[in-house]
Amino acid sequence: MVAGLRVLLVSQPVTDGVAVCVRDLAAAGVAAGMDVTVACPAGGDLPGWATGAGASWERVDMGRAPAPGDAAAAARVRRLAADRDVVHLHSSKAGAVGRLALAATPRGRRPGSAFTPHGWSWLVGGRLAPAYRAAERALAGVTDTVVCVSGDELDGGRAVLGRAAGRARVIENGVDVERFSPGGEVAARDGDPLLVCVGRLARQKGQDVAVDALARMADRRARLRLVGTGPEAAAVAGRAAAAGVADRVELVGAVPDPAPHLRAADVVLVPSRWDGLSLALLEAMAAGAAVVATRVSGASVLDGVGLLVPPDDPGALAAAADRLLADPDERARLGAAARARAVERFDVRRSVAATLDLWRELAR
Repeated sequence: MVAGLRVLLVSQPVTDGVAVCVRDLAAAGVAAGMDVTVACPAGGDLPGWATGAGASWERVDMGRAPAPGDAAAAARVRRLAADRDVVHLHSSKAGAVGRLALAATPRGRRPGSAFTPHGWSWLVGGRLAPAYRAAERALAGVTDTVVCVSGDELDGGRAVLGRAAGRARVIENGVDVERFSPGGEVAARDGDPLLVCVGRLARQKGQDVAVDALARMADRRARLRLVGTGPEAAAVAGRAAAAGVADRVELVGAVPDPAPHLRAADVVLVPSRWDGLSLALLEAMAAGAAVVATRVSGASVLDGVGLLVPPDDPGALAAAADRLLADPDERARLGAAARARAVERFDVRRSVAATLDLWRELAR
């Protein structure tokens, strides 16, 4: 072990999956005797999580989209990184800002560094996708390594990263398999079939597709519970009203612990349009749920223990949900198999241990 290792974690997201991953790494680093600082925007959960874990928090303002203030954010990260042994950048935006900061630092004075995209920037699509690919290719060699959260994510990045792909590695996301387990508190529900979808209400996560799927299902008793909040909350509610299913859609907002809702579900939906390796998917697997997910990056971990459908296809999502609601034996079999895979392969203790080993390697 490198005694007293000084680590800087930089993240743009302050809620949900990426923030949870950074929180877990900060806590593990502190427990291992490291001096950990988390740099991220104010607000959300991450600043409090970081300080609660015994890490330091530094404010760095940055939004998801490119903005003039990104230059100031890069300068701030450069100053924070100056006395660090390791810098680990989390999210595409923190990766862009942080790598600009590192590139402005002479090579001999740079700390060891890693970048974890948690979903490639160009997957957002639209007119900026070519620019994002060009930026990722240009910046790919700045950090010592790129850490992909799934083999799918690495495969999807090879063509864009070019020669830098040879220095990339996979450390799969992990989940607390004790907290997310089949046993424990179960959220309230009525007797109708219940579909549950957990995640930030955003286009990426595809809750609008889940609403459209509900409207197409043969089982007209089924209800859809959306757990989480985000910029698309009003749009999703409007979508439910327009589809005539508002009375069967429950928007419960943010909750301190989604596990009781996962246990309450007959089927969990993970309808992402893109991802790296969805933490919500791993949580559902660990909870022993029967899962229907879209076949995006990372979702191949569900092969054989859940159902996979094409992204942005509400008809396919509806058919898969109907199939599972009609077959309780298949739901039980898939849930048990998903739980076993999560315990065997995706225990968060494994992923954080691998990352701490990486930090020690980078520091040396």
